[in-house]
Amino acid sequence: MGNKPNFCIVLSPAKTLRSNLKVADNNYSMPVFLERAQELVKQLKTYGPLELKRLLGVSQDIADLNFTRYANWHLPFTSENSIPAILTFAGDVYEGLLATDFTDDEMAFSNRIIFMLSGLYGVLRALDLIQPYRLEMGSKIQVGQHKSLYEFWGDSITNFLDQNVNDGYLINLASKEYSRIINEKHFGDRFITVEFRENRPEGLKVIPILSKKARGLMARFAVKNKIFNAEDLKLFDYEGYSYSDPLSAATKWVFVR
Repeated sequence: MGNKPNFCIVLSPAKTLRSNLKVADNNYSMPVFLERAQELVKQLKTYGPLELKRLLGVSQDIADLNFTRYANWHLPFTSENSIPAILTFAGDVYEGLLATDFTDDEMAFSNRIIFMLSGLYGVLRALDLIQPYRLEMGSKIQVGQHKSLYEFWGDSITNFLDQNVNDGYLINLASKEYSRIINEKHFGDRFITVEFRENRPEGLKVIPILSKKARGLMARFAVKNKIFNAEDLKLFDYEGYSYSDPLSAATKWVFVR
């Protein structure tokens, strides 16, 4: 497919974050919507721990942690105070992705095909530096005239992804809470949602925790095999999954195990 992959993979972020990794000085980029993230953080810095607890729907310990995170959040992002997004996120999806063992070449390739949605940063490339945060896309936060983060981000994420994928496919491996921010109609039949089902005695089941890991595994498969053609993602076979032609449709790919 020439020298450019004909697809992008979209992932949700994770609530669990790593904060103790050191990265090479030159191997990173800056989030494309950093100024808008700064606008959100400016508001979040005005909230006390109790307000954050309510906003984020978390325990007081986690609210206190994020109060400190937002107090410490500052520009410029450097390799001293920030970590590339793909290495910051932990959680189930990122256990499947296991980016910590990527070679430099694989990391560079992941930067071309993997995009992570984020309530705070909008959308992130693999090597974009970020500072730790907690802000779900569904958080009930009003920013200026915007009644939600869906309103705040509007079409900007859809437009950014469209520029990056050109006429290629958007492979949606994100949760509904996050993929809602993308205007599917804009991509038409180039927007492909992937579903993972498990064989159980009572039939095929979608099991959320297993689906999360499988999403990461599929992204890992794309990176490790340096996939350039979206169709080749149907060859995904990690941990016993296989593509089911009878259960799939043009814009919905189903994998079973």
